[in-house]
Amino acid sequence: MDEKSVMDIENKYLARGYAKKAIVLAKGKGVFLWDINGKKYLDFTGNYGVCVVGYSRLEIIQAIRKQIERLIPCHGSFYNEARAELLEKIVQIAPKGLTRAFLGNSGTEAVECAIKMARKFTKKPEIIAMMGGFHGKTMGALSATWKKKYRKPFQPLVPYFKHVQRYNIQRIKEAITEKTAAIIVEPIQGEGGVIVPPEGFFQSLRELCDKTGVLLIMDEVQTGMGRTGKMFACEYWEVTPDIMCLGKSIAGGLPMGVTIAREEIASSL
Repeated sequence: MDEKSVMDIENKYLARGYAKKAIVLAKGKGVFLWDINGKKYLDFTGNYGVCVVGYSRLEIIQAIRKQIERLIPCHGSFYNEARAELLEKIVQIAPKGLTRAFLGNSGTEAVECAIKMARKFTKKPEIIAMMGGFHGKTMGALSATWKKKYRKPFQPLVPYFKHVQRYNIQRIKEAITEKTAAIIVEPIQGEGGVIVPPEGFFQSLRELCDKTGVLLIMDEVQTGMGRTGKMFACEYWEVTPDIMCLGKSIAGGLPMGVTIAREEIASSL
């Protein structure tokens, strides 16, 4: 198909998700993309944080091809060697104490699972999120997301979510009630403006959660898997969450999400 045909077909049949740029991409290699006419682009977005190791990386292609030729998919009611290897590796690289994982299909699904874990384990409904935060666009994750243009068309959203001034420990402390299950926070806000928290914030937040029994959920969907220089951004502050959400770059371009938590929390599902 030519460029116009591709655009016309997508515009006709694809439900609206993103504002489209008038470019038809055809292939990628490393940090470069090529459109259908052969024009080369330097990709500064990394496919919105997904392709941290670049496009068409040989090791990833070989691993995908090997598994597709053996078995795809494998339902969760059966055991599988590739899944076992993945789970073992995730636990090995995760912050100490996070030992049981739920595997999903996206970062927003990882957040949904984290919310369910927190509510099930604590038997409390309330989730505190940050102003400026982004956690996805499915209904539960959207309820934790701050931007009003995402939220307004789908209200009423999931109840018992509240937003406080980002990285303000006093405001968070004031927001906690006897119904609070968890606080969800990005180590570095992505869509909120690449906002790094003030020094000492995460240590104080960890202490507050320990004191009140509120769970700490860190959304590392954008910051995880080495994107900030360490495997997980929370390692910069030497703070371990109770639940951690992963996605985007964890699968090198394939749809995948992971929610990893302390044993007793994950086992409560």
